Amino acid sequence: MPMNNSKYRPVLIVMLSLMLGCSAVASCAADAPRFSFAVLADPRWYKETWKNALTEIRDMRANPAALFTRPELIVVVGDMDPIDKRYGDYQEVFARSQQKPPFLPVIGNHDVDEEDLSYISAVIIPAIPGVVRRHPSSCDYYVDYKNVRVIALDAYTELGRNGVIYNTGMKWTEQVINSAPVGIDHIFICFHEPAFPRYRHISMSFDKSPEDRNAFWNMLVRHSDRVRATFVAHDHYHNRMRVKDPSGSAANDALKFPDEAGGIYQVDCGAAGMGSVNTVVLIQVNGKALSFRVIQAENGRGKPFSVKDVWLVGACPSYTPTPAPGAQQRKGAGAQRRIK
Repeated sequence: MPMNNSKYRPVLIVMLSLMLGCSAVASCAADAPRFSFAVLADPRWYKETWKNALTEIRDMRANPAALFTRPELIVVVGDMDPIDKRYGDYQEVFARSQQKPPFLPVIGNHDVDEEDLSYISAVIIPAIPGVVRRHPSSCDYYVDYKNVRVIALDAYTELGRNGVIYNTGMKWTEQVINSAPVGIDHIFICFHEPAFPRYRHISMSFDKSPEDRNAFWNMLVRHSDRVRATFVAHDHYHNRMRVKDPSGSAANDALKFPDEAGGIYQVDCGAAGMGSVNTVVLIQVNGKALSFRVIQAENGRGKPFSVKDVWLVGACPSYTPTPAPGAQQRKGAGAQRRIK
C-alpha cells in the first residue's frame, strides 16, 4: 500500500536525515574519535520522569539508524533540586551498568540554596574524572573528554547573578576556550538561563541584561571555529537556533528561530520532569563531525522515547543543518506566542 498520506511525512524526513547522516559520518570520520554524550535538564521533583530519561540513556532503545553509541557523559543543565535525591536516582539507574557515564552538573536557579549548592560542590563535581575547576570549591569548571571540551558556568554565585553571566564570567570562559589544546575539536558551553529565551521567561533570563548577553555571545562567535553550541534550559521546552548577531531582530523576536551562517547554536534542552514532555538531547561525535538528536517521551515511568529532531554539523561539505525547529515539540495552537 503506497505511503502517500501526509501523516507519514515527518517520520520519513527523520528517517532520511538519519540515513544521510550515517553515510556522511562513515565517509568523513572513519578513523576519528566516535562517542556520544547526553544533555538534559530540570528534573526537580519528578523522580519517575527523570529516571525514565536516565534509563533511556543507559539502554538506548530509541536508537534508529544511524546508530548512536551509548552516552559516555551526562550533562544536566540545572534545576536538579533536591540534588541528593536526583543524584541518587542516577546512581541507582547505573548501579549495574558496565558503563557509568560521569554526571556533569550545571547550577540552575533552583540549585542555589546552601544545601544543594554544597552537595554539588563537595560531592558531585569532585567525582568527575579529569575535572578542572576555576578554584577548588567553584561550580565553574571544564572537562576534556577525547576531542571535546565541556564548560559548565554557574551564572548565580560568582561569575554572574540571576542567570546573567557578567564580564568576569565572559573572560574566564574565553580563557578556557583559548587554553583548549589542539586535539580539542569541539567546545560546548553550558549554562542554565537562555541567551535567547522562547515560550517562557522572556526578558527575564540571560537576556535581561542585553549588554552582558551580547558581549558574551559575540565572544563565542569569535571562536566559532571550535565553539559548537550552548546548552541551556529553564523554560522547559526544547527548541534550537543558530545566532550570529545577538542584537539582531531575529535573535530577539520571541516568535523566530534564526539559523544564521557563522553563528553559534543555542540548544534549549527542555526538561526531564518540569516540562510537558520528557526530553533528552543526544550528541554523537564523529571526529570533526557532529550529529544531534532530540528524543522525547510522555512524562512518567516507562514511557517510550522517539526521535523528534535531528541535525548535523561538521567539517564535511555534505553536512548541512536542517532548518531550526521552533514549537513543533509543544502542543497547542498558541505554541509560539510570547510568554513571560
